[in-house]
Amino acid sequence: MTQKKPPKFPNKYLIMGVLIFITGILFLLWTLGFLPRFEVLWPFPVIIIGLFLLYTVIFQGKRDIYIIFGMILTLGGFFILLVNTVISEKNLVKIWPAFMLITGISLIPYGVRKKKEKYRIAILIPAVTIILLSCIFFFFSLNITGLTFQQFVSIWWPVLIMILGIALILLFLFSKKSAKSKDSTLTNTGKPYQ
Repeated sequence: MTQKKPPKFPNKYLIMGVLIFITGILFLLWTLGFLPRFEVLWPFPVIIIGLFLLYTVIFQGKRDIYIIFGMILTLGGFFILLVNTVISEKNLVKIWPAFMLITGISLIPYGVRKKKEKYRIAILIPAVTIILLSCIFFFFSLNITGLTFQQFVSIWWPVLIMILGIALILLFLFSKKSAKSKDSTLTNTGKPYQ
């Protein structure tokens, strides 16, 4: 029997669908008047590169580190595209925590794909911390609270120490749990945990 050759271009419908969908978004922005000039589309190749990196990880089994770069390029490209089309430069000063938010969100899929629990937790805790900090910074950059950031820090700085303590306790507990499950597997099977 002859073996069936793998397709030269796997998942072509997925790739074509994503490209056509993004093209539709761009034309919709153009018809709604948010895209008066096509030179504001320079982030579009950045988005494509980010999506390609995500594709290589998900469908071709490339290294997990490409998830971070793919997410940052994709989300960052979309954000810059929004800045070029919908968001004014004045508002950009107010929404600078979005860059932190993009970084934190980009770390989550990378951490989730880690096989070892201690590495997963070591990535997810900083990711969630970055996301929470960006949300806190949004309160000050958008003037939602009546306090300045300096006043807030002078009152609430002990909470940061408490959060750090809780994060380390959780890291300890999850690493202990992981070690116990390895020990029980070794005891039950006589073989190392894989």
